[in-house]
Amino acid sequence: MSPEQRGRVLVVGARTARESLLARLSESGFECAAAEDVEGVPQAATSLQPEVILLATAAKQAAETLEGIRSIAQLRHVPVLADVSRSRSSETLKKLAVDGFIRGSEEMVPRVEAAVRAGRLRESEERTRLRMGMLLEITQAATSSLEMEEILHIAVDKVGRVTGSDRCSVVLVEGSHARTGTVVATQENPSLVHLEIEIARYPELRRALETRQAVLIEKAENDPLMADVRPSILPLGVNSILVQPLICQDDLLGALFLRHSRPDSTFGPDEQQFAQAVAGVLANAIRNSRLHTAVKRKREDLELAYVERYRELTDANRRLKELNRLKDEIIAVCSHDLRAPLQVLLGHGRLLLESPINAEQKQSTEAMIRQGRKILGLVESLLEKGKGEAARLSIEPRRLDMAVLCKESTHELNILASQRGVTLRAEAPESLMLIGDEVKLHEVLQNLITNAIHHAKDSGKVTVRALRLTRPDGDAVKITVQDDGSGIPPDELHLVFDRYRHGPKGTGLGLAICKEFVELHGGEIWAESPPEGGCTFVFTLPMAQEAPRKAQAQAKVEPVQPRVLVVEDEAEIAAVLAEVLRSRYRVEVARDGQEGLARARSMRPELVVMDVFLPKLDGLEATVALKSSSDTAHIPVILLSAHQGVAEKVRALNLGAVDYMSKPFNAMELLNRTERALKSVAEREPERAAAVTLRSGSDPGTNLYDKRGLMAKLEVEVAKVRRYHRPMSVAVLRPERPQTDVPRGAADVLRKRLRPLDAVAHMGSGVFCVMLPECDAESARTVIQRLLPELQTSSGLAYQPAVADVSQDSDPVDRILDKLGAPLV
Repeated sequence: MSPEQRGRVLVVGARTARESLLARLSESGFECAAAEDVEGVPQAATSLQPEVILLATAAKQAAETLEGIRSIAQLRHVPVLADVSRSRSSETLKKLAVDGFIRGSEEMVPRVEAAVRAGRLRESEERTRLRMGMLLEITQAATSSLEMEEILHIAVDKVGRVTGSDRCSVVLVEGSHARTGTVVATQENPSLVHLEIEIARYPELRRALETRQAVLIEKAENDPLMADVRPSILPLGVNSILVQPLICQDDLLGALFLRHSRPDSTFGPDEQQFAQAVAGVLANAIRNSRLHTAVKRKREDLELAYVERYRELTDANRRLKELNRLKDEIIAVCSHDLRAPLQVLLGHGRLLLESPINAEQKQSTEAMIRQGRKILGLVESLLEKGKGEAARLSIEPRRLDMAVLCKESTHELNILASQRGVTLRAEAPESLMLIGDEVKLHEVLQNLITNAIHHAKDSGKVTVRALRLTRPDGDAVKITVQDDGSGIPPDELHLVFDRYRHGPKGTGLGLAICKEFVELHGGEIWAESPPEGGCTFVFTLPMAQEAPRKAQAQAKVEPVQPRVLVVEDEAEIAAVLAEVLRSRYRVEVARDGQEGLARARSMRPELVVMDVFLPKLDGLEATVALKSSSDTAHIPVILLSAHQGVAEKVRALNLGAVDYMSKPFNAMELLNRTERALKSVAEREPERAAAVTLRSGSDPGTNLYDKRGLMAKLEVEVAKVRRYHRPMSVAVLRPERPQTDVPRGAADVLRKRLRPLDAVAHMGSGVFCVMLPECDAESARTVIQRLLPELQTSSGLAYQPAVADVSQDSDPVDRILDKLGAPLV
């Protein structure tokens, strides 16, 4: 092993004290230098670049020497060891704030080796942290609304800083056989953009583009590839070159070009991997940018291009999360080490329970055992999670009352609250039924309440509230856990659910588990900082449909073969469904969600069997539309999906579907479930459809949202976009004169020309309100301006639009609509 590999050591001390140390270290293979006192340290450090400093000074000078070394910026983080084997005042030396002590000659080499390894590991971790931080910043810039040239300028600047290169450029090409390229961003001269170059003049660039592989030139003066251009590059001091092609989905877009000019510099494996990761992000961003440009030229392809880009960005985000795999392994190890002491605790608790104790002690012991078992269950869940993606957590759904669960959880934790002098109370005035896993929801409540108790003021209070939240797509349960503690800074609210974030009072692991369990139930969870202080954790869960009451006896009718509407976009699957169901029923087939919704409204079938993932309008949205209309609310819906996730099943049942089946399905199982769903029709209350329509807030005159429905939907969507920093705009269209009736044809134009995810409401007097998710104010104005001519033609009225980006506005929903001129009274 060379001295450079073994390590570099600077020995500081008097000549007689340091000579034996230098000899011993040199014999052991270390590269050494010496300085008599602190004045000679800077010169020696500049020439050696030490990894460890060894103090061999007398006790009187040791503190002064150490202070002088720490004041040198170059040496601030270099480990310092003190030799106390020769000093008579060893106890004085041991009080120094050094990184370690050498008490004898036999300890010297192992101590120095350990310090060198620790320093190198720390430097490696720092470089890795810097690379990951820069990669995250580049990814965030690439997924933002910045222009592509600005994104590339940010990227080349950060790549150049991480790799230490003196030139970092992005060259774009058109096609795999392009003869010219365009330099669109360069670190060396930021003003040098849109420079056309001939690829043939750059052999390393040509090789990378032809082979679609990274090209590394370690020494330009010796590499055969550079023979033709060597006379022109050597005067420029070019030493090492790295070219990483930009490829996305097999499309060659260009290359990332890096160059070192220092004689002793090259691109190591870490720099190559970092360049490859950055190239993947930039290639994805460049391709998305080109797609976006093409979409602007082809207005009719806007929705398709948006979905494609969203999927690509989601996939890029998933790849970044793979880097957390090692952290999952750490969780598994920690969880494993927690089980042994928990088993001991539970064993002694059971022994104590079997001994002669009074009733109060028995109650406390039972509580200890019960909570210990819950902790052990949590540890087992963490072990399963640590095994990887193959061991996903699941839930066992059943009907339960969240109001009761909130009261039980607060009652269980009253002892903990009283020990800290905290007042704990629950406010749950009504029954709140939903479909969920009682054990996991109980764990969510316990985690949140325990967290609130620990952070509340001394003699403070914690309040748990459970209430009904009215939403257009079905009511939800809203649970809030509020404390009066010091609170969380607003800029850290989005970080509290990070699985690996360390806070002053814990790791945040319990909150990460809460987020996972809530999302498994199809809900959302977030944290807020209320104006009165403290912190509030909020989560919502979809409520179960109200249990139908038996309808009054109907007059007997002659039995007829029921009609079943099959909505499936894949022709082969639709044919199989129709063939199976025709043995018992009359079957009609629709090919997409919009066609299925239209045919269900026209033919009024006895049952709808519908796929979840459909073009134009997916099965979940179509189910909501059916249940929101008095004409179709009574029709049972069976949803089909190849996705077998528990959260999707819970959401489907809560939206009103009577059943949920996974593909591939068994023919007899399909017939049995169909028969069971048809039998439930006779038990449904005729007035239920009107109740659903009233609750969802639809306008019977236009089949759009009314004022009440719009306000409820806006409350939910505005809170969501502000929480996740997503754009959303609202537009109000006012006619040139008030109307007593709905303008003829206006509603049809709005439904036809807007996207399925957009929401339209009739506010009365001919005024319409349009909600445009994922759309900033400028884009929303463009959309509305395209609508106005056709709206005027169909209705005979000129409309005046008012548009606002509600994600950038802190006002409540009613205030926003009032400013836009919508009639709220």
